[in-house]
Amino acid sequence: MRMNLGSVIAEKRKKKKITQQELADFMNVSKASVSKWETGHTYPDITLLPLLAAYFNISIDELLNYEPQLSNQEIQHIYTSLQRSFETMMPEEVLSSIHSFIRRYYSCYPFILQMGSLILNHLDLLPGENQQEKEQRYFLEALELFVHVRTNAKDPELILQASRMEAFALLMMHKADEVLEILGDVTPANFPVESMIAAAFQMKGDGQKAIETMQSALYQHVSVMMSSFTNYLRCLTPQSEKFEETVKRGYQFAEVFDLEQLHPVVLLNFQLSALFGYAQQQKETEALDILEEFTHLMEQIEFPMKMHGDRYFDQLGPWFDSLETGTQMPRDPAFVQEGLVAAVVDNPMLSGFEDQARLQELIQRLVPLGGKKDE
Repeated sequence: MRMNLGSVIAEKRKKKKITQQELADFMNVSKASVSKWETGHTYPDITLLPLLAAYFNISIDELLNYEPQLSNQEIQHIYTSLQRSFETMMPEEVLSSIHSFIRRYYSCYPFILQMGSLILNHLDLLPGENQQEKEQRYFLEALELFVHVRTNAKDPELILQASRMEAFALLMMHKADEVLEILGDVTPANFPVESMIAAAFQMKGDGQKAIETMQSALYQHVSVMMSSFTNYLRCLTPQSEKFEETVKRGYQFAEVFDLEQLHPVVLLNFQLSALFGYAQQQKETEALDILEEFTHLMEQIEFPMKMHGDRYFDQLGPWFDSLETGTQMPRDPAFVQEGLVAAVVDNPMLSGFEDQARLQELIQRLVPLGGKKDE
């Protein structure tokens, strides 16, 4: 989309013969905010659009005066605004906004892919009578968006992403055969295209771009590798020895790349998988030791968080800029925080532990961490 919102605001303001300060006062924002809106440096929050449209006596569509494609920056802005709107708007209003944007930019396939992801990542916050009804409704809705992208987009990489998200939605719907039909039943050979991209940059004498390419690839591989350990643990619960070895190797891998600082959420998910696996194996001491480490890490994290690099991954900026969601996490960090705590506090699997004193002490440390620290 080439968002013409700024020029429309400027035009309507001048036609109404009011100053930027007067508009700012009415909207309860700063004059600098209005100035940035009009120059296109920033956009009003989504929740302000109805008020702006009403003030100028025009529809929201007229206010936006959009073209059918969105830049990565614009996708980032809309995704983030919708994500934040869960904190200030009723679920029905948020869903209505999502549907409005989907209708408006239905031919902008990168955006539609992100809207499908937004729905999956915030399913529990959307309207519905209960979790089962929400899953039935929103898994299907997201699936239809992914199919739309897969069957209409021209970009091979976008088609691949849509196919994988389609498979994920089908997996959540317990349609195993359809998942295997899309993905196949054998792990595909990994062909590292990033190495060739980096080599091509080196050939052109652009060593910096080669470094940026390999860093962004390695950063992603680290996250995927840790998630693989997490998922592998869930398969190994009946195999105590292999489970124990995988926990050990997962922690060693996390230490090598300092995941406590670089990407703590993937480490926390790994710890939860280890915790619940030990609980199922009735290894209470090991489970509580993991819970102790999980609690300590939760206490160290400063929410809200965004994706970031570190001293080793120090060239990720251009790659983050290229993403439709930038450094923004797919799910609002505040809800990630709540979900991580609830996964322990509300889990009946731990209720049978004999050492209830230690368990309750850890839970009492976790409970205050389940709120939004930025409020």
